[in-house]
Amino acid sequence: MPDEDHTTSNETGIAGLPKSWAVAVQLVGTFGLAVFLVLYYVLVMQPKEAERYEQLRQSVASLGEIVAAQQSLLTREQASQLEDLFVMAMAHEVADVIAGELRGNSTIEVLAKKIEDKLIFQTRLLEGLRRKDGGTISEMLTHKIRNSAISQELAQKAVAEWRNAEPEMVANECKGALNFAIKRAAMAK
Repeated sequence: MPDEDHTTSNETGIAGLPKSWAVAVQLVGTFGLAVFLVLYYVLVMQPKEAERYEQLRQSVASLGEIVAAQQSLLTREQASQLEDLFVMAMAHEVADVIAGELRGNSTIEVLAKKIEDKLIFQTRLLEGLRRKDGGTISEMLTHKIRNSAISQELAQKAVAEWRNAEPEMVANECKGALNFAIKRAAMAK
């Protein structure tokens, strides 16, 4: 039985290999492995590498244009997801503002102003991002925050109900209220 396997491999030989393998075997056999590797690099790998480099260069150039214009174009869904992330991040920051102001016995008006200032200031994190169909994300979010009266709503609830509440509960309530207010403002358009 071993003779059959040995005979089969001898019958196939170089002719049974795919053309590229047959050429590679002949080059290695004739000129040695070093010459084959140099030729393989020059004829196969270098053109592929040059093509990949050109694609990378074009990608970086287009990214450079976007950065130079200080904008990134987002779909409507991506903009909505960014707003959701903004809400999740801001819920804890607003809860911290509320906790600090409640310790100082702030009034609803003072607390509402501090909440709105914090929310508006943090929209700067989204500067340079634009929707493909127009509109700057940070400006749109600022508009939604100002027109929603969310700061006033949160301040009233905080003073009335959250004076002794756990910080995580306050953050969750802020998250829900912010999310609802921003979605409601988007639907009002």
